[in-house]
Amino acid sequence: MKFEGGLIRTVPVRGSRQYTKAPMTPMIHEALPTASVALLKYVLAELGPHEPEPLGGNTGLPAAVECLKHDLIVAVTPITAAGLFDPALLRCAATRSCDVVLVRHGFHPESIDPVRVDIALHSLSGPFLLTALSFFRHRDRSLHLVPDGSGLGVKIGRDGAEIATGSPWDSAWDRAAGLESAAAQIVLACRSRNRG
Repeated sequence: MKFEGGLIRTVPVRGSRQYTKAPMTPMIHEALPTASVALLKYVLAELGPHEPEPLGGNTGLPAAVECLKHDLIVAVTPITAAGLFDPALLRCAATRSCDVVLVRHGFHPESIDPVRVDIALHSLSGPFLLTALSFFRHRDRSLHLVPDGSGLGVKIGRDGAEIATGSPWDSAWDRAAGLESAAAQIVLACRSRNRG
């Protein structure tokens, strides 16, 4: 109840039909599992110090942020099912004219559940999808998304997402070292996030 000019007014209770103000969290990070936040920050750190905006609207994507400067959307989910978000990735890339990255990580990223990345790349002829990519940390500290076998890879950096013209490794040992380095960083980031 509030007293205003001699009148008694009741304040609508949250959850009642009269309450029109929807409770909103100031940042998307507050509503995500800690592993999702850690992986989101892992990818965003490669893009630079620009503050992303929470992605609004009904896109069909899980929790996502939009990096306007890089024409890139980054989404994260603990759901590891392959193909579940493919139509949403392609639709979002086409309608927003940008690249869309989806990190699927499970509840124990890289320690039990493998982290896989799907990316819809926007092009003039329409978006195309690369699926089940793994994080790869190059010895020059750049971050890449690479396939398990042969195929296209993507570099994530200060310019956003770039299709890699060749593989970022010289040998099988170099490939293993880059995959292991990225996996170790992910485990460390998720554990650090859980501690504090």
